[in-house]
Amino acid sequence: MTAPVGLLGGLRVVDVSDGLAGAYCVRLLSDLGADVLAVEPPGGNVFRQWSSSGSVGADGDPDGALYRILYASTRSEVGSWDRVVALARDADIVLGGFDVDVAALLAANPAVIAVSISAFGAAGPESGRDASEFLLQARAGSTFARGLPGRVPLALGGRLGEWTAGVHAALGALTAVRRARRTGRGEHVDVSTLEAIAVTLAPHAALAPTFPGGRRGRTIVPMVPSIEPCRDGFVGLFTVTGQQWLDFLSMIERPDLADDTELATMAGRAARIDEMRKVVHAWTMPRTAAEIVEQASYFRVPAAFIGNGMTLPTMDHVVARQIYAPNPRGAFPTPASPFRTASMPAVARRPAPLVGEHDGQGFAPRPAVNAPTASEGIAPRPLAGIRVLDLTAFWAGPFATLYLASMGADVIKVESVQRPDPIRFSAFVPPKEPQWYEQAVLYCASNLGKRGITLNLAHPEGRELLLKLVAQCDVVVENFTPRVMEQFQLTYEELAAVRPDLVMVRMPAFGLDGPWRDRPGFATTIEQVAGMAWITGYEDGPPIAPGGMCDPLTGAHAALAVLAALEWRDRTGQGQHIELAMLDVGALVAAEQVAEHHYGHLPRRRGNRGPQAAPQGVYACAETQSWVALAVATDDQWTALVDVLGRPAWALNPPLARAAGRQNGHDVLDKELAAWFSERDRDAVLTELTAAGVPATAVVPGYETDEDPQLRSRGFFEPVDHPVVGRHEYPGWPARLSGGPSRVFETPAPLLGQHNEEVLGGLLGLTPADLTRLRELDVIGERLLSP
Repeated sequence: MTAPVGLLGGLRVVDVSDGLAGAYCVRLLSDLGADVLAVEPPGGNVFRQWSSSGSVGADGDPDGALYRILYASTRSEVGSWDRVVALARDADIVLGGFDVDVAALLAANPAVIAVSISAFGAAGPESGRDASEFLLQARAGSTFARGLPGRVPLALGGRLGEWTAGVHAALGALTAVRRARRTGRGEHVDVSTLEAIAVTLAPHAALAPTFPGGRRGRTIVPMVPSIEPCRDGFVGLFTVTGQQWLDFLSMIERPDLADDTELATMAGRAARIDEMRKVVHAWTMPRTAAEIVEQASYFRVPAAFIGNGMTLPTMDHVVARQIYAPNPRGAFPTPASPFRTASMPAVARRPAPLVGEHDGQGFAPRPAVNAPTASEGIAPRPLAGIRVLDLTAFWAGPFATLYLASMGADVIKVESVQRPDPIRFSAFVPPKEPQWYEQAVLYCASNLGKRGITLNLAHPEGRELLLKLVAQCDVVVENFTPRVMEQFQLTYEELAAVRPDLVMVRMPAFGLDGPWRDRPGFATTIEQVAGMAWITGYEDGPPIAPGGMCDPLTGAHAALAVLAALEWRDRTGQGQHIELAMLDVGALVAAEQVAEHHYGHLPRRRGNRGPQAAPQGVYACAETQSWVALAVATDDQWTALVDVLGRPAWALNPPLARAAGRQNGHDVLDKELAAWFSERDRDAVLTELTAAGVPATAVVPGYETDEDPQLRSRGFFEPVDHPVVGRHEYPGWPARLSGGPSRVFETPAPLLGQHNEEVLGGLLGLTPADLTRLRELDVIGERLLSP
């Protein structure tokens, strides 16, 4: 047993999960200091044997590298469900799959939090069913719009949905623990991997077409610039703002294109992709990746080396920040915790346990305390009474504070009339439209439930007012490059001077130190560096960046960091300064690539194929833009598929009866299946396959995911009225708390400066005359100030 250490020191977790999502939840909680005890069957958790390359045992260890990465610092007992229930009496959290007996756990300990992770969640018409991530991506709308025009849609490589489900399981568990501390009542946290994918890999696919200027249809918008060929391989480039596009044109010595209004938008560049690629390649091809990245840094254009399991650990910034260290049970590189704080050392990594290594140790009995009397009915929102100052922009930071707001925190979003949140400018309507900057899908979806004010922090009075607000807040979250807060003299030390117990989470792309600290970086940049792009793409094509999922993924980690720091503050009265770099999160999620390379296997792009199923692919049906995703994981499923196919001679070839033979014969399988599906109606063939027990699903257009009966039955989409764009349905959270809230979003995203009087007047006591004077100075305002 371990002494309390870390932000969650003293938190006790019993783990009976058996997959990647549960393993990642374990890793995050143990990184933060929780004592995790896995209860396993005699043969051990099946996740111990996972390897994407089949390299388990390559170094003489009985367990796979990913298990040893994610279960470091945990303990293991061999035991039955009765042992789990007994341990729950002295535990805070029990983590498992769909079959977790919530009633039994709560009977043993009314304050325990029972977390279940499953494909579809514990309620709804498909609860209890299983499905691979490949099929869940297709169903959630993620696969449909990825790829190239004229080719089959592409799933993402790397099981990113399961990693996402893991962080949301940890986030939901810690949220529920916070409420249980106040109410004395435990609850069930129900995590759906389908919903985790929908909120991270395709979050606004159904929402976007309903906004002004939005439209339905399979619109693939290849990014230009993106991952481009250069003299020594590939280099990653990205422009998200208008200024970055102009800077990019200056960098590639084509300022003559700056006045081309069509090229000013991503869609416009995609429409002229062949022309633009020639322009970009003429500049990138003669240069090395290092030369391009250095030049881009000078021009403030997001750029990145294309990382993979071989190159990522050797990058100078990664080395300088010591992101990797040898695994304590094996020599392969293992990523550090993404949660960094200067006020306490990182939790020491102990070797992952052998099966039953800690048999009989359990937890020390907890002394009797005067716990709160368990309450009845809908419980208060877990973060009620917490005030958050939101200094974030774009998507990653706002996603974190969105979660905090939905759980009851009073989140005050700070913008300025000179420089509002730039994601407002991603609206589908042109700037000539009234209030066009209030109509961006991503802004409206990521800022629900917040109050919005404006403050010009470059003005002395603006900075002074911000410090007065900090004194009234529990938490500050920001996600700028480090130099921004430093230039405003708003570092943690300066903020803590006015609020000593402040929790501050900073989310720079590359961290607060290291040679890349001041480089701009967005989700796509991190996906390029951290190897996520490397394993996504057609087998015969270049890497393809996932498309921004690192933003909500990092945002969920940031919300988790806030909750952990609040847990620490509740115990000690002390604040915290937590650094959560996007690259650190990306490196952790790409951990298996690095470990696999250590054992001689470099994961690569395989299109829609994967290590667990064969055949696995996306096949076009007779209707236009209609596809079926198929993933045959077992020999019995293959036999069932052969029967549906009518037992053709090619399918009866003996090697295909076994998984290895089907992997080796995947080219033949794809050719024959493509021909077979091309003659059939999608819905009819899916009915036949499903009845036979063959794992298959439609590749669902993103704009139809709001019609999914499972998501509908679980109330995943919530309608919210907005004064400018009207009523729309927004995706909720993949972790449902049985204690509520039954509805997570109650108010829309704020208009620019909407709550200036309410916050600056009501909270800080400014008079109407004060506010008028500040408006005249453009320190505050309610309308965008023209440049």
